[in-house]
Amino acid sequence: MNFLSLAVRTKRTVKETGIVALPLSAKEEYYLEERSKSVLSEPSYTNRRVTRQKNNLTALIDWCQITVKDVDLFTVITDILKIPLSLMELQNKGKGIAGHELVAGFDNIKILKPTGKIQYNGFQILMSGSGCRNYENFLVINKETWFDFFARVCQYHVNFPRIDWAIDDHKPYLNIPELIRLTKQGLISSQLRNYSENASGELSESIPVHKGNTLYLGNSNSDFRIVFYEKGYEQVEKFGKELDPNWNRYELRFRQERANKVVQELIARRDVAEIALSVLNGKIRFLEQPENKSTSRKRLYPTYPPWELFMQDIEKIKLTIQPQKKTLDSIWNWLESSVAPSLKLFSKIGELDNCDYIQVLIEQAKMNDTQIKIYEDYKKSSKLPITERSYSDNELSLIHI
Repeated sequence: MNFLSLAVRTKRTVKETGIVALPLSAKEEYYLEERSKSVLSEPSYTNRRVTRQKNNLTALIDWCQITVKDVDLFTVITDILKIPLSLMELQNKGKGIAGHELVAGFDNIKILKPTGKIQYNGFQILMSGSGCRNYENFLVINKETWFDFFARVCQYHVNFPRIDWAIDDHKPYLNIPELIRLTKQGLISSQLRNYSENASGELSESIPVHKGNTLYLGNSNSDFRIVFYEKGYEQVEKFGKELDPNWNRYELRFRQERANKVVQELIARRDVAEIALSVLNGKIRFLEQPENKSTSRKRLYPTYPPWELFMQDIEKIKLTIQPQKKTLDSIWNWLESSVAPSLKLFSKIGELDNCDYIQVLIEQAKMNDTQIKIYEDYKKSSKLPITERSYSDNELSLIHI
């Protein structure tokens, strides 16, 4: 406990209050601890000594799936997405999704057309999380926001099969294993009737290595689902990055009618915080055991303090963009961990034999179709004049390309 919270908790002077304060409850102590941290923490500064406020909570569009009808492919690329036709690879050989085949793409931005039983005059735009980060390059180039993009899309005959928001928590406010424990004990009030969990790990010389926890609330096929997981551990597992144990991600996944309503609200309000607060307040509340054990109505249970603090601060959240060019992290990590030691061995042997074995390997190697496509995508992406960083919606009006 820090000095400020101790001083406030133990007593207030008679001059100020006329009484000695009683000890705080556990809930009051928790809030005092959290708030006093922000008071006493060392401020961060820019190089001009201007205080920079760190945002512990940020929001991203993390999946965007749109069906557009009664348009041609050229309109989808140049008018709706506003991507230069020269950057798009037409007749793309990559994988589509059920009932659709890939006809054009730029990195992880994909355009598909219906096949088989699913037939309509139009196309489907599909952007996964990495596809959304790719597309944010073009938002910045066009000096637009996601709000602008959705408003333009909705001028056409469209449907949104799925939209995901990702709330990144770098504080973190919540402890995922603790949320799982509360859920299992029934200390949750929720309209989402199904839950599941996932805990991954690895046994290394009989010592368990933690690889992250995930809590799913809602059915995978329902129109709304919330997923809480430890993003820092996922990044280690997927990309071999250095562990950030303070990085959680909370995904709000909207489908079909719910996705369409959310997009309309984004266009109308241009404020993700108000919508997120409304959605979460209406769907979920984590609880504490009441002091009166005979209380059976969950609406009378006290709110779990970390959840209450999280819900208070989510009012400040902004929709940000994090434009990223094509990266080869996964390939590089594989080279670094699995191939580089052998290359170094032959480099050393080459010094003894006076032969550049590594160069011989490179000259003799032939890239397959997948590797050629990766190279072409990377070459196109390198032409984008974007510095990778995060932008809030308010900052975009100040950007000059």
